[in-house]
Amino acid sequence: MLQTIHDKAKGWIAYAIVGIITVPFALFGINQYFEGGGKLAAAVVNGEEITVQAVQNALVEMKQQFGGQLPPGMDEGALKTAALDSVINQTLMQQKIRDGGYRASNQEVADAIAVIEVFQKDGKFDQQTYENFLKMQRRDPAGFEAQVRTDLSQQQLRGSILDTAFLPKAEMERYESLRNQQRELETFTLKMADFQAQAQVTDQQVADYYAQNKAAFMTEEKVQVAYLELKRDDLAAKVTVDETALQQWFDSNADHYAKPEERTVSHILVSVDDPAKDAAAKQRIDALYADIQSGKRTFEDVAKTDSDDKNTAEKGGSLGVVVTADWGPEFAKAVTALEAGKTSEPVKTEAGYEIIRVTAIKPAVEQEFAAVKAAVETDYRKEQADKAFTDAADKMQTLAYENDGDLAPVATALGLSVQQSDWMTQSQGQGVAADEKVRNAAFAEDVLRSGKNSEALELADGHAVVLRVINHEAAAQKPLDAVQADIRSQLLAQAARQLTAQKGEALLAKLNTTQAWSALTEVGVGSETAVEKFGAVNRTDSKLSPEILQKAFAMSAPAEGKATWASVALGTGDYVVISLKAVKAGEAKAEAASHAIYGQSLGMRELSAMLQGLRESAEIVTHPENL
Repeated sequence: MLQTIHDKAKGWIAYAIVGIITVPFALFGINQYFEGGGKLAAAVVNGEEITVQAVQNALVEMKQQFGGQLPPGMDEGALKTAALDSVINQTLMQQKIRDGGYRASNQEVADAIAVIEVFQKDGKFDQQTYENFLKMQRRDPAGFEAQVRTDLSQQQLRGSILDTAFLPKAEMERYESLRNQQRELETFTLKMADFQAQAQVTDQQVADYYAQNKAAFMTEEKVQVAYLELKRDDLAAKVTVDETALQQWFDSNADHYAKPEERTVSHILVSVDDPAKDAAAKQRIDALYADIQSGKRTFEDVAKTDSDDKNTAEKGGSLGVVVTADWGPEFAKAVTALEAGKTSEPVKTEAGYEIIRVTAIKPAVEQEFAAVKAAVETDYRKEQADKAFTDAADKMQTLAYENDGDLAPVATALGLSVQQSDWMTQSQGQGVAADEKVRNAAFAEDVLRSGKNSEALELADGHAVVLRVINHEAAAQKPLDAVQADIRSQLLAQAARQLTAQKGEALLAKLNTTQAWSALTEVGVGSETAVEKFGAVNRTDSKLSPEILQKAFAMSAPAEGKATWASVALGTGDYVVISLKAVKAGEAKAEAASHAIYGQSLGMRELSAMLQGLRESAEIVTHPENL
């Protein structure tokens, strides 16, 4: 077990690490990609076998992203291929990591785990919470830590590519010129609503559409579930409390109830926003300290005029009463080292360089048991309930697995009542089924098709559920009578859209010939007064829809004395004809932010190219027949 976790990882780096490990942590089975678990091989990559189980895990995870269903437009076979490709890519990356010697240190792994919120208690990493959570998920700490190391090592490889990508200045300036380009536009819009009266749909067309698209007119599959619900609050109410137990709890945790030491503190701050300016900040704080020590200026005067903490400057640098536990460790260390009435030399803290003065100290006060008895009882109940909930949830998981065809043994062992949900679909439910985790579990293959109990689901902190399907209603075909009004409305909209586009295409052809908006009258769709003249617009101009802007900036620049004409059909069904009158080159200056954006974009392309290169040079044999 990593022993240094609980005191590590601070600041923005910690949050970055959280982002690195969040996805693989959420996908609990991901470590099986590299740990085996299946007898058949789905593929062999450079001599390394990929198990069928690993690909099946990836397949389940992909479906979970779409509510347990197949992604739109993708069948089961295509999804299996995508899952296999994903695991092959992961394996190639891991092989590259091993060959390149990338490896996260124990300290980096500890720091990464320490900042995961579910492992924290009172804002700090808690070893017991960490172990209990992994136990609930049936995960081995050593295996989880190995997975975190794998993910961090992969980030090292990614970083070696992403962080070294760059574009030459001339290339960036060319991009900037294109990005800042302006175009003079005029548009005319043919409204679909103007053509709806001309649209016609017959009963036969409705019937034909229904026959050809029956899959689109199905009721949703529905289930009802029986479930057991375990709540920590219910367990807390059952905790037996006696005076002796509370006294022992208080004696063991007396420091928690003591009123902490308070110090009245003032400070002068020279902040350090850029590490490159550290030396200049140190020089500045030393000069201010010298002025105070020589009597040339008072502490209060320097704080008012020179401190970078403008919130306290007007008060002579006063921070008021400070409880050191609420501040950063470096600042707290400097404050507690001072006696009342003393001023520190310049010290480096989390905020920068500071001169700190302590004007008064109020010692910590230990509380008597009687004064905090109510708080002690609340905390005692919470701790006992936490333990009871962890034990009960683990027992729920074990018994539900061992008695996977019945919830009664689980209910009896835990003293719970079997409850029943209303009907739910994959996308919607009431009560406990309002939680997506419950619906996903109810429609999982083992639960829905095989009649097994689900695993214990932690819906929220201190709230767990296990369920099984008791009633199932398959999806059914809706009769034509029930959907013909919707079909007719849809077909009428399609017909109106088609009529609008046909008239728009005729107008565009005429405009390309006449080079004048007078063609509107000739085609019979309007007059020049309806033409909108936008003048020069940029790529992000809010006056125009994204579809129009995208089309306008893809058009060829017009020849001298002419316009370039194009059209675009909008999602609303309207049809827009665009006249490009002129193109103005944009400013070519590349700002620092643009450098970063271009570098990141190029880095992603290089990372993709590296992965493609690994695939092309690797010996890969797939066995899709085993999936």
